Amino acid sequence: MKKFICFVFLLTLTSLLFSSTVVVLKTSGKVFVRNVATDKWTKCYQGQILDENYVIKTEEKSKVELLLFDGTKIVISEKSEVELSKLTPQERIIQQKSGKARFKVSKLQEGAKFETITPTAVISVRGTEFSVFVKEDLSTEVKVFEGIVNVKTVAGESIDLTINEKIEILPNLPLPEIKKFEKQDFDETKSIIKEEIKDALIPEVGMDMTKEQVQRAAAEELKLAEYQQGKSLIDVWGNRVRIEEYIVRKNLQPNQFKMVVLNEREKRFDYFIWLATFNKELPTDLTLATRWLSWKEGTTLPEYYLKESYSGVSNTIDKVEWKIQGNIISDNMGYKYQQNLVSYKINNNEKINLIPETMTVSYPKGNKFSAYTYSVVFKDNSWAKESYYWIDDNGVVPTKKDFVSNGMLNYNQELVFEASEFEGRTIDLVVEPKIFVDAGIIK
Repeated sequence: MKKFICFVFLLTLTSLLFSSTVVVLKTSGKVFVRNVATDKWTKCYQGQILDENYVIKTEEKSKVELLLFDGTKIVISEKSEVELSKLTPQERIIQQKSGKARFKVSKLQEGAKFETITPTAVISVRGTEFSVFVKEDLSTEVKVFEGIVNVKTVAGESIDLTINEKIEILPNLPLPEIKKFEKQDFDETKSIIKEEIKDALIPEVGMDMTKEQVQRAAAEELKLAEYQQGKSLIDVWGNRVRIEEYIVRKNLQPNQFKMVVLNEREKRFDYFIWLATFNKELPTDLTLATRWLSWKEGTTLPEYYLKESYSGVSNTIDKVEWKIQGNIISDNMGYKYQQNLVSYKINNNEKINLIPETMTVSYPKGNKFSAYTYSVVFKDNSWAKESYYWIDDNGVVPTKKDFVSNGMLNYNQELVFEASEFEGRTIDLVVEPKIFVDAGIIK
């Protein structure tokens, strides 16, 4: 099993304020998003960037916290559905279809407006904190914790609420009287007040992402890359593929680096991520640490060694993730480095306790050196295959003679993952080794 990984890092306040987007600060439980133009719901994750026309849905015992580009914060409680209808500097419109949300709206510029629209009311503010609860009968309850809120019915009746006041708008009925609410209600979803903008995260290139989400996150990470490269070539199946690769360290822990490889073909998109965590802070020259990655044993303890590696490959539908831990053991002869596979998941199904003792190897395309497949049947009768092909830029698998005489760096490696859980799909990734050499990972 190979080693690759992902990470999350912070977005600066400056870049956040100059983009009309929404950042997902936190999620708990089951939270999903979709674009209004599609019917497909995808998992919402911490650090995700959302734009206009995204709908957020929470299930039971779930919650999500959002940060708008102007510093406004929104907490969406369980069993709720909210649409980000319009997000411009002059106009923010939130459609709250069901459930409860709490808003802490930043002070608006002159002429700008912030509105929350429900089936029975329109709530307008200029910089305040309030909650909106759309109940099953479509009635709307509004509570004000700070500032002044204007509430307007569908029929056009309007009223202002101030701190510690609430009102419940019923469908097709006149405005009721304003009421006071209990002090303990100020504590609902209180975390929205405590969150700081500096905690906002940019999207990480991780699993459970669409092609567009991966590309958007990668574009941000590339701005920080220490090593990067890209080229187009033909894969082993005769398809043209564009490869983009990069390595970053900024905004990670001092003992980490991250590598990402993206593959784009006409009809598919595949990628992998690798986060490497070392035993100590990495040097400025990364190659001084990575030269120990192939170290196995010796009489002198290495200065750097890989403590943990968390990895993932995906085709945006299926994914394989694995985690490896490394440690140094010593005896009278010196030091030895050991790695242990501690997790191996296929589409979230843990396989580490299901791996049998035997594994078979076959040789596609008749080449026993430059093309081979590992096959395994797990104890639950599910199965997986990993095929490896060394290819030139025209997709040709070299003979052993050509590979040895030309050298590994003149070829690319293509990895194809298959599994019973994939329902006939594959994860197909081509990697160019030059970036590994530039970073000192291979010699």
